[in-house]
Amino acid sequence: ISAQEAQTVIGRPEVALIDLREPRERAKHGVIPGSLRTPYADLSASVRPGGMLNELARATGKRIVFYCAFGKRSAMAVQAAQDAGLTSARHIQGGLDAWSKAGGALER
Repeated sequence: ISAQEAQTVIGRPEVALIDLREPRERAKHGVIPGSLRTPYADLSASVRPGGMLNELARATGKRIVFYCAFGKRSAMAVQAAQDAGLTSARHIQGGLDAWSKAGGALER
């Protein structure tokens, strides 16, 4: 989804925003308010059946929206999630960079 579209869905109860960045990236550039963190390195365990994100999506019906710095890791995360059966997974195109350029709120 575009950064502009993401701004309209963030905070909705049916959406879980997942930050894939490392702690140093989060500290340096901030985070989108209300986002949860799952390190990209742990993604495959999180999206497979029984994993945290898989269970979150299945138990609550939440749509998973990933983001990273520029959209590369989050695009790969969408593919991994969809391969694990989370067909509604999406990502913010262009990542936090696009979010910031579109005027999206950040917490430090």
